[in-house]
Amino acid sequence: MFDDTTEITAFRKTLKQVVKDLETVTDISIGSFKSTVLEQFDRYSYEGEDEVVGFETWEDISQNGKYQLMVRINHEDAYIFTIFVVVQDGLITVEKVL
Repeated sequence: MFDDTTEITAFRKTLKQVVKDLETVTDISIGSFKSTVLEQFDRYSYEGEDEVVGFETWEDISQNGKYQLMVRINHEDAYIFTIFVVVQDGLITVEKVL
């Protein structure tokens, strides 16, 4: 009745879903935050480009405090995401994304 060889198509993620997914990130260690951000962009692309860039512009976030971190897809016309985060005791929580 069911065919186990059926491929399931993964649909492209929308901009709105990327923002929503980023805003659910709470209490992530500083060391794994970059990979967590990359995971939230999985299946999102802009005009065929899906490489996430901007990490090299991030300031040092090892101290407690509030930070604004920017990332975007590697395309000149792609949106720039500003991720507002709070660092407390080595853990990062995303407050909002613009």
